[in-house]
This record gives sequence, C-alpha cells and structure tokens, in this order.
Amino acid sequence: MKKIIYIILGIVLLVLLFAVGRYMVNSNSSKEEAFLTRKPTVQTLEDKVLATGTIVPREEVEIKPNIPGIIETIYVKEGDKVTAGQLIASIKVIPSITEVNAAQQEIKNAELQIGNSQIALNNQQKQFEMQKKLFAQGVISRQEYLNSEQQYKSAQQQLHITQQQLNIARKRLQIAKTGATPELQNMATTQVRSKLNGTVLEIPVKVGSQVIEANSFNAGTTICTVADLNSLIFKGTIDEAQAGKLKEGMEMKMIIGALQNKSFPGKLTLIAPKGKDESGSIKFPLEADVFNPNNEYIRAGFSANGEIILNSQKNALLLDESLIQYEKQKSGEDKAFVEVKQKDGKFKKTFVKLGASDGINVQILSGLDKNAEVKVWNPSEKDKEELKSKQKS
Repeated sequence: MKKIIYIILGIVLLVLLFAVGRYMVNSNSSKEEAFLTRKPTVQTLEDKVLATGTIVPREEVEIKPNIPGIIETIYVKEGDKVTAGQLIASIKVIPSITEVNAAQQEIKNAELQIGNSQIALNNQQKQFEMQKKLFAQGVISRQEYLNSEQQYKSAQQQLHITQQQLNIARKRLQIAKTGATPELQNMATTQVRSKLNGTVLEIPVKVGSQVIEANSFNAGTTICTVADLNSLIFKGTIDEAQAGKLKEGMEMKMIIGALQNKSFPGKLTLIAPKGKDESGSIKFPLEADVFNPNNEYIRAGFSANGEIILNSQKNALLLDESLIQYEKQKSGEDKAFVEVKQKDGKFKKTFVKLGASDGINVQILSGLDKNAEVKVWNPSEKDKEELKSKQKS
C-alpha cells in the first residue's frame, strides 16, 4: 500500500516539475519577444541651426502731432492701407487760459507803446521841419540840422518796432486760441498726416484723448504706427554654441507657426558682435531679410523659427539616437553599441561607428545595415502602448 502511495506521489511531483519547467520556458520566451525593434532608415541628414524670433517690419514709423490738443477725429482704423500725406487724424486745440491772458496783455502793452511812439514821432517831425527851415535860412549849423534829422528817423524806427511787437503779440494770441497762424500752417497744423506708404498697425489713442507734441523733455504722444508690410525682417536670437558656425549672407528658411508652419526664404544679414545674458545662457541677436514671393499676408509680430542648414548628406543611414547605448572601454573611451535581433529571436550586442547628428537621428557609418532590427531598450509610453497592441494581436 505504501509503495502505491509513493508511486502516486512521484507521479504528481513529476507532473508539477514538468508544469513549472513549461512555465519557465514560456516565460523566458515571452521575455525575449517583449521588445519593440526599430530599423535604420536611409534619408537626407541635415545639420542645421535653429533661431527663434519674430517677424517685424523693416520700416515702422510712429506718427506724432506737432501741436498739443484733443483728438477730434480719427480717419483710419487698424489694418487700413495708407499713403504718404493721407489724413490720419485732426486735433482740436484747447486754449490755455494762462497763455491767452498773457498774449492779450502783450497786445495791450504794445498798443500803449504804439500810442506813445506815435506822439513822440509827431513831436520829432515838427521839430525836424522847423530845424529844416532854420538851416535853409542859415540860422543853425549843419550839425544841428543833421542831429534833428537823426532824432526824427529814430522816432520812425521806434514806431515801426512797436508795430512789429503788436503783430507778434496778436499772432501769439491766435496760436494760443487755434494752435497755428496762416504763416505757420506748414510747421504746425491741426491735421495729422501719414509720413509713408504702408499699413496702420496700431492706434493707441481714441477720440477725446489729449495729445502733446514732441519736444526736448517729452517724446510726444503717438497717434498711430504705420509700417510697410511688404518689407519684413526676422529678428531673433541664437545660442552662443551655434553663433560661431554662422556668417552673414547665409540662406535661411523662416517657418511661421501661425500660418500652418508655412516657410519663407530669407537671408542672414546681421549677427550681433555682443551676446546677451538670458536666464544664465548667452544669446546672440541676429537679423535676416524675409522674402515673400507669393505676396501672402504676414502680420507684424508673428513668431517664427529661422533654420540655417550648415551641412546636408543625402542617402545617409540614420537611426533614432535614443537607441544608442554606450560601454566604457579599458582605455576610458565610451564606445557606442546597439542590440540587434538575431534569427533565433535573441538580441546581440553590436558596436557601431557614429557620424553626424541632427539631435533626433544619428548617422551610422558602420556596424549596421538598413535591414537590422535594433532593440528599443528605453521605450516611451507610446512605445509601450504599441507593444501591448502587438501582443494582443
């Protein structure tokens, strides 16, 4: 009886060992298969530099008044096309009580001086006519006659000066009330006009806003900004590590995200000789011409990326750079390798020689061919989802 029990237990143990072994074999084989692979691709490798910046007009003019006042009418709106000399806005001059009173007082003083000067001139004229008769009769000397003549002419000159002062005071009163005189219409005017052909970009004032003219102490109030959108430039920055690779005259490609990543040709025109510290890294400002052969509408201020291709290699064997691993050699050198899938499903370490890189793909100079299946040893979440879908199928 005991012998039969031992035989049964032995059979059960054998079955269990067989099941465990089977499980281990299946587990190991599934582990070998639980890896995604990627194949190298043959395509063009471009070594390029990327600059970030904005598209701005080459010419942008702020239109300012040359007299102070209140905006009475604005004749254009943002986005309108304008020509040089076109009326932009009109200004209503608000008289200053202080200036008006001062001008009126000057007029009164000048009129009073004219009265006194006229009386003095009349007296000098009578005196001169009497001295002239006496000189003709030989009663007085020639010197006395000349002195009387000189005093008469001085009285005439004084009256003329006083009359000029009255005219100036009247003009000051007119300027204080209306902002200009007929003689100053070309210098100061209540009509604000465009200085160039272009597009109205911005109107920062409204009807009723108070404006002042540009002077030594103030830049003046901007009524509108006008720019020629047919002549655009790219203004951006480049990292100091890339600045040394560039030179003026290089071809650029401007990619504007707001226009569905459309690209426009350009040419590098300026690399700043001095960099600027931005958050701990040195950036060099640069500028480039932007060409618009199809006359598409590009708005000022669009963000853009400027691509400059330094080197291009056609038919290069490329591999995702994230698949490359490194092994430190006895010499201290890090040697690149990948894990290549073999016919039996296992992966074999294969050393490769690397070439240029564009930051995403790296060129394989030797060690692989285009049919090699390289293990994805550091899968992303997207890779993991792809693996699960393959396992289910």
